[in-house]
Amino acid sequence: MLLKFRVNCGLPNYDWKRQTMIFDKMDGYTLSALGACMKRFIGFTAALCLLAITVGCGGVSSTGTLAYISNSSGTGFTVFTVNTDGTLTLNSISPQSTPAAPKMLQFTPNGKWVYFLDAAGANIYGYTRAGNGTLDVPISNGAIPVNGASSMVISPSSTYLYVSLPNSQNGQLAVFSIDQSTGILSQVGSSANLGYSISQLAMAPGGATLYGLAPAQQQVVLFTLSASSGVATFEGTMPVGSAPPANGMILSANGSYMYVLDTQDVGLNNFGVLTPTIYAFTVSGTTLVRMAGQPFHENADAITGISPSKPVAGATSNDSRFLFIANQGSHNVSVFQVIPSSGTQGTAGEPKEVQGLTTTVNGIPVSTASPFDCGALCTTPSLISVSPVNNAMYLLDTPAGKVFQFAINQNTGQIRALNPAYVTAESASSNPSWITIR
Repeated sequence: MLLKFRVNCGLPNYDWKRQTMIFDKMDGYTLSALGACMKRFIGFTAALCLLAITVGCGGVSSTGTLAYISNSSGTGFTVFTVNTDGTLTLNSISPQSTPAAPKMLQFTPNGKWVYFLDAAGANIYGYTRAGNGTLDVPISNGAIPVNGASSMVISPSSTYLYVSLPNSQNGQLAVFSIDQSTGILSQVGSSANLGYSISQLAMAPGGATLYGLAPAQQQVVLFTLSASSGVATFEGTMPVGSAPPANGMILSANGSYMYVLDTQDVGLNNFGVLTPTIYAFTVSGTTLVRMAGQPFHENADAITGISPSKPVAGATSNDSRFLFIANQGSHNVSVFQVIPSSGTQGTAGEPKEVQGLTTTVNGIPVSTASPFDCGALCTTPSLISVSPVNNAMYLLDTPAGKVFQFAINQNTGQIRALNPAYVTAESASSNPSWITIR
């Protein structure tokens, strides 16, 4: 992966097009400072030149993006700065204390308000968000009671919030309008009785379609959404595997593909090894079409031959080029390239697992092929998130109280541990349950 930085020597009249510092983070680094900048270096002392390189090039800096970690057994959110190299560093606004331990956090796309579901799924709390990212002022109508809520999403227009209630009346969906002046939530009608216990919600990028995963019924539940009233209309279901995990539905960032994991179904991969199953669909509104060749299967470890086990969650990169899957039982991450268009490589959206080489380093065999080990202190991979610019992947380990961070090779999708390899949530016992990047 190449990162390019502009060399700023603090002097006027540069030919910026000729001044580039290139760091190859995979193979060391080379420095090329060309043109007017190098000419002006001549005559300066070595100390001043070093200062110009160190300060002017900027190194690792903040992107202005924050990562909020929900501590479901803690006192609120641990907040990190997302740096340009993808690493996380504790932000000065951390911690953000809350009246109840949080489970899931969602921001309105307009950036004005933030809502979180408490760890018990009993209440929704709302806040305004200050410019520095703090949860500034509680929204005036306080906690909104919900009955065992499992998931929530917000429309792209920032006007409606949808909440799944799997334990109510054999499964319900609640809709709330968001007051555009105050952020106050008001329920739209009564909660709709579904007969499906939805554990996870996902919304199409345009906001016209809502998807829900109902593991107990082994179905993806489909709704169309009214832009004017917010009303969700049930449109049908799509059967999936025998044991999808609670967070096992992955809608690609562009909304074109859906992948549903399964913790029980296995099948033979291309190497004749029994590995976990991935059900894959092309998506057009409420129409899901099974991809040719599916179900797909994860590869076994190239060195040990051990298959991944218990896939629990995943995410695509924000450009929908890569798919990442957290395997809780085998403590690793499977990475796939998503085929962009149908052709000789396969069907558009088809996941092709990342290949690599097996070499020996200091007598120890090392592979650059998927799956990738999640780290020495990684015990229970639980959730995956990707940085906005797609250069880093974050793996939440709930029991360990850590977030493991990896650099993503933008050409291949291969991942490697960043330095440091992980950051710590509120405490080792705070049970972080969610990552929200904003």
